Amino acid sequence: MIFVGIDISKLTFDVAVLIDGKYLSRQFENKQSGFLKLSQWIKSFKNPAYFCSEATGIYGLALAKHLYQTNQKVIVANPLQTHAFAKMEMARNKTDKADAMSIARYCQYLFNRGEIDKSLFIPRSAAFERVQFLVTRLDQLSKMKSQENNRSGVSLDKAAARSIQSVLTFIDKQIVVIKKEITMIIKQDEQLTVQLKLLVSINGIGDKTAWALLAYIGDISLFENSKQISSYAGLNPSVDQSGTSLNRSSLSKTGSARLRKSLYMPAMVAVRYNPLMLAFYNKLLTKGKPKKVALIAVMRKLLVLAYGVLKSRKPFDVNYQH
Repeated sequence: MIFVGIDISKLTFDVAVLIDGKYLSRQFENKQSGFLKLSQWIKSFKNPAYFCSEATGIYGLALAKHLYQTNQKVIVANPLQTHAFAKMEMARNKTDKADAMSIARYCQYLFNRGEIDKSLFIPRSAAFERVQFLVTRLDQLSKMKSQENNRSGVSLDKAAARSIQSVLTFIDKQIVVIKKEITMIIKQDEQLTVQLKLLVSINGIGDKTAWALLAYIGDISLFENSKQISSYAGLNPSVDQSGTSLNRSSLSKTGSARLRKSLYMPAMVAVRYNPLMLAFYNKLLTKGKPKKVALIAVMRKLLVLAYGVLKSRKPFDVNYQH
């Protein structure tokens, strides 16, 4: 048995093969030709193989699908779990910092615990993948619109101002097109339709936020509990402590920035229209928490509720006591 750890980046991916306690490493281009070269290399070992990579968004999806389609056993692991495993190992091994090697050892660790087969990657539907790509595109267009709006406020030249307005008009049309496409895709997919209805049952979460949550949370089964998904979004508190002095508690911004950003405006809406969130928000303010800290807590609470409805497959109940 060999264990293949894969560390993904945009243009390349590093591979470490763990066999009989030793490592062999190579780097490949993150495209179809690189996938084929990886497959040829692994075949040369003439041993059954388990592949393991991290859920790093679109950069690793094509490779995982290639491995699945060529009947390979591949795990797409939650980065929180691989990072926790790496930290656990650091106490024993502080010299080996290669991520691919660490992922290969994590793969072996799952195998030794008998947990690997239940973690095998199964591609999501084509509809889900399209929603992921289109929601990302919608974010890009919104960012472009914000940038052009900022430029329009400082432009002193009429021709430049007309150009900016022309671009803004085009972006608005593209946003409408993308929104219609996402709506159509979800309506045609039963599972996505159910998940959308579950998410919008939470006061403060509308269609656009639900789309973002579906796209950026991804596979809900990767998260064992609400704490993990909060960490994934970077909405877990980070405590700055020196010696015995507790200096401050701030937001840990180490997770998915897009998932975190998608929750900001819904949190603003929720503290106005969701009785549960309003009570929670006011309770924090009463305790002396700054408004920004209280709002971040509401963002985290909304994410936990979203995780809860998706996991339980039951709509949000405002009367349910959490």
